[in-house]
Amino acid sequence: MQRLTGLRGLVDAYDGFILDAWGTLHEGGPVLPAALDAVRRLHAAGKRLAVMSNTPQLGPVLARRLEGQGLPSDLYDFPFTAGDLAHEDLRAADGPWFAGIGRRAYHLAPARFPDLLPGTPFTPVDRIEDADLLVNGGPDRDDLPLSSFEALFRAAIARDVPMVCANPDRAIVNQGILTMCAGELAAAYEALGGRVRYYGKPFPGVFERTLERLGTEAARTVVVGDGLTTDIAGADAAGLDSLLIAGGLYADTLVTGSGKLVDDLEAAVRAISPVARPRYAVPRFAW
Repeated sequence: MQRLTGLRGLVDAYDGFILDAWGTLHEGGPVLPAALDAVRRLHAAGKRLAVMSNTPQLGPVLARRLEGQGLPSDLYDFPFTAGDLAHEDLRAADGPWFAGIGRRAYHLAPARFPDLLPGTPFTPVDRIEDADLLVNGGPDRDDLPLSSFEALFRAAIARDVPMVCANPDRAIVNQGILTMCAGELAAAYEALGGRVRYYGKPFPGVFERTLERLGTEAARTVVVGDGLTTDIAGADAAGLDSLLIAGGLYADTLVTGSGKLVDDLEAAVRAISPVARPRYAVPRFAW
């Protein structure tokens, strides 16, 4: 793993940059100034840029949110999200996995994530007892413990209701607070015996679709993100190089109090994810 202080050393090596959003560009609040500067410089250098997020929101919604946080949409080429991929499959509702699944869906998600079911053949229902499918966009409230979902999940599993997980992230750092995401709910559902279909990083589809839209060669494209089990592991599986933002989700373990990479970074990374192999690492997303 090559230790870097910023992205300037990668400009000549790559034509395409696939950028994570949460933990890389921002931490729940305004876009980080150093990140905005780096995106501006990459754009000025003529690089192809995609913002690829595990949010269950659709790409246009993400773009508007990022605009409000301070990232103009004309600085990157397009957004692509786990929600986009999930919505495409829900809209088609075909293939072996969807065979035999009825068209009534219980949508578990915050009120700010309403976009997964409109435009699909699935009718939303308010009771899990009436559902054929559980669509998971995350906890409906940030203050709920994982245990509060057990009764809902057991009721669904008793009826063999499968789950679509539209955000594999298990947690994010939201302005300094670790917050549970849809991936944690999906893991609990599986642990109770439920069936789950995941969309987004690190699972197949999202990297391939993003690379196809970027139009850059795989060997000239790098994935940038703070998630070892999502951004980095997914890049590895897709055959793409990756740059780990060590000061994101795992900042307490991978970055010193003075903001530098820890001395034995490789061992610290392996302790978190034995399979993730970032090619590069920086303390934060900066030029």
